[in-house]
Amino acid sequence: MKKERRFALTAKLNTMIFAVILLLSVVLLFFGFEVYSQRVDSVYNERMEDALRTEKLEALPVFADYFWQMIDTQEFRDVREQAIEANDPQIIADWMYSKPSVMTLYPDVGNSVPRAGGVPREYKDLYETADYLEEIYMPRNIFRTMTAEEEEPSLYLDYDTIYTVLGIVKEIYHVESLYVQFERNHVTYNIADPDEDLFYIGSIEERLKEFAGYDDNAEIPPTTYHMDGNWLRTTCRPLVTASGSVVGTLGVDIDMNDVVVERNRFLNKSISFVLGITAAVMIVSMLAMRHLATRPLKELAKAATKFGRDDDALSKKDILKLDIRSNDEIGDLYREIQSMQRRIVDYMENLAHITAERERVRTEMNMAENLQISMLPDTFPAFPDHPEFELYASMNPARTVGGDFYDFFLIDDDHLALVIADVSDKGLPAALFMMAAKILINYRAKEGGTPAEILSDVNNHACRNSQTKMFVTVWLGILDLRDGRMICANAGHEYPELRGEDGVFHQLKDKHGFVVGGMEDAVYRDYELTLSPGDAIFVYTDGVTDANNPEGEFYGVERMEAVLNRLGKKNPESILSGLKKDVDRFVGTADQFDDLTMLCLEYKGKSGKEKE
Repeated sequence: MKKERRFALTAKLNTMIFAVILLLSVVLLFFGFEVYSQRVDSVYNERMEDALRTEKLEALPVFADYFWQMIDTQEFRDVREQAIEANDPQIIADWMYSKPSVMTLYPDVGNSVPRAGGVPREYKDLYETADYLEEIYMPRNIFRTMTAEEEEPSLYLDYDTIYTVLGIVKEIYHVESLYVQFERNHVTYNIADPDEDLFYIGSIEERLKEFAGYDDNAEIPPTTYHMDGNWLRTTCRPLVTASGSVVGTLGVDIDMNDVVVERNRFLNKSISFVLGITAAVMIVSMLAMRHLATRPLKELAKAATKFGRDDDALSKKDILKLDIRSNDEIGDLYREIQSMQRRIVDYMENLAHITAERERVRTEMNMAENLQISMLPDTFPAFPDHPEFELYASMNPARTVGGDFYDFFLIDDDHLALVIADVSDKGLPAALFMMAAKILINYRAKEGGTPAEILSDVNNHACRNSQTKMFVTVWLGILDLRDGRMICANAGHEYPELRGEDGVFHQLKDKHGFVVGGMEDAVYRDYELTLSPGDAIFVYTDGVTDANNPEGEFYGVERMEAVLNRLGKKNPESILSGLKKDVDRFVGTADQFDDLTMLCLEYKGKSGKEKE
């Protein structure tokens, strides 16, 4: 069953595009907001810096220093406490009026002090350019105004001067607050603020956490913070006299509420703009993706899925044909699928021919196997009328048909021929050569002659008529049933195994001649054996000794003889069966490489016939 897709390709691509666009938009929004904020901050910072550095405040350090020295006394603190208890700032004003002014002690601070208005002459041009400020700051009920009859300026005049100048600068530069403070041991002492009354003088404030890390009376860069529901931006600079002494700080505050609101408005507009652009780009990209990619891919997938789904055989008409003319990767994919389908159709057509041919070959091989099996004697006991001997033979081909063969037949009533042979090749050609060799040996043996003569004639016939360049190893023995005398000849075949009276098999290293079919006029030699009743002879092909296990070890002659001797004097069928089981155990999961053919004869002699 086809597994359902959880995410379509369109969803994956659109999600990826949306993520990329959103990421880029967020990055651009962040940098845009930062640039906007930096520009706004630079404007306000410049305004604050101008307010702090204006020439109108050049004399402020001297006034502030002297004024702070006067109020940083126990006397002033007592006066301030009395004024707060009585809720009468005039007490502070009277005390200040009784103290000498800095103008008296330091006449170089200003050219002269006017006896009316309470402002040094050096600031008079400032008032002329901002008349409306005089109405705001000069008529102060809590301040006493000096008259022409008063001979000496007072400390009150100093404070009035500081107060007035700060108010003028504040209005000129449009700042929220402009004030003078003194810090000692991280405690802030208020000195002057045009927005406060006389109770402000000498009041104490704890440092805000935003400024806790700075030294006393140090310069503080512009810092934005939130306090009492409002946003403020503050910066301070030290007040330094001509001698280099730091006598306090001049601070300036700017109301940042409008700026924060404007920033939020800018941010909201930017976010709305980014979301709008992102949505527009997404819609365009989705439509483009659908037209350029997903639609052609869906058509390709549908057509490719349909290919080969029907039960009918594939043909050229089943190759997909779509209206895809693009020269991009999708076009390449379409053309490659077409080419692949053409190859599949060609392959299926060729496969049909090959399958039919293989079926024909399989049928012929089965016929050849049946023919080969039918040519090998497989009825046991082979000759019930001849109790002089007992024999058994088997052949297990490595392929459907093999190149090994065995044969046994009576030449006459007293002579039995035994043959075992191994063709040099395997498969069907070897099987055909084997059948030809078997027929030749059988036919020639029945004409008479010794085994060497028979092999010589068969060899010459095979050399003259064979075009396959194949050969066969043959062991041929003719047993005289009357006395157990056996004449044998070996044409390059394995050595036979003989079992005597002791029941032990021994290898008989007989004289080998050349293989049959290898060279014309080859010479073969007979040798003679005498079998006593109970003796046995075992012949085999190299498929037994050359059998190998998964580790590549060969079965070998020693293992074969050990099994033969363990089986002892059992009958021929039991000997072949026991040896085959041991070979199979040794081979295990390894493939059978060669045909495995065996033949065993036990001679019983005349006694067997008499018993019969």
